[in-house]
Amino acid sequence: MTQCRLKGQAFRRHTTPQHAAQHRARRVPPRPKPDKQTEKEKGNTMKHILPLIAASALCISTASAHPASEPQTQNETAMTTHTLTSKYSFDETVSRLETAIKSKGMDIFAVIDHQEAAHRNGLTMQPAKVIVFGTPKAGTPLMVKDPAFALQLPLRVLVTETDGKVRAAYTDTRALIAGSRIGFDEVANTLANAEKLIQKTVGE
Repeated sequence: MTQCRLKGQAFRRHTTPQHAAQHRARRVPPRPKPDKQTEKEKGNTMKHILPLIAASALCISTASAHPASEPQTQNETAMTTHTLTSKYSFDETVSRLETAIKSKGMDIFAVIDHQEAAHRNGLTMQPAKVIVFGTPKAGTPLMVKDPAFALQLPLRVLVTETDGKVRAAYTDTRALIAGSRIGFDEVANTLANAEKLIQKTVGE
C-alpha cells in the first residue's frame, strides 16, 4: 500500500503541466468542426421544405373555407323547371293541354295518372297527371345525332293541384339539351315551340 502511494507521488512530481495537457488531449477527442457543405445542404433542404409547409397550410385553409359540394338544392332544380299557375281547374287544364298538343300535329303517347296509381295501392296523394307527347318527325333526327338524347324524349308536362291551386310544370328546353350534342338552333322550332304552347294554353 505504501509502495503504491509512493509511486503515485512520484508520478505527480515528475508530471509537468505540458505532460498533463497532452494526457487530457489524448483522453478527450476534439469536437469535429462543422462541415460547411453539410450546413449548405441543410439550408437548401429548408428552402424546399418551407414552401411545402406553406402550401399545405393553404390547402387546409381553402378546404375549410369551401366545404364539400352539397347535393343539388331545390333552387338549382327550379332553374331547370318552369311551373305555371293555371287559370283553369285540374281536369280542364289537362283537357286543354291535350287538345292543344294534338292541334299542332303532335302525338300523345301516354297520360300517367299518379293519383290513380296511388289509390290502386291503398295510398293517397294530390291529383297529378303527366302528359307524354311529341312527334317522331322532330325527335328522330335528334336521337340519330345523339342516341343518349332518347332519355329526354318524348316531352312531358305535369299537371298537379296543391293548396287549392292547379299548376303545370315542364323542363326548360335549354336544360333538356344541356350536355348533349344538340344545339339550341336545332330545337328552336320544335321543342322550344312546345314550351311556348304550354305557356299559352295554361295562361289564356
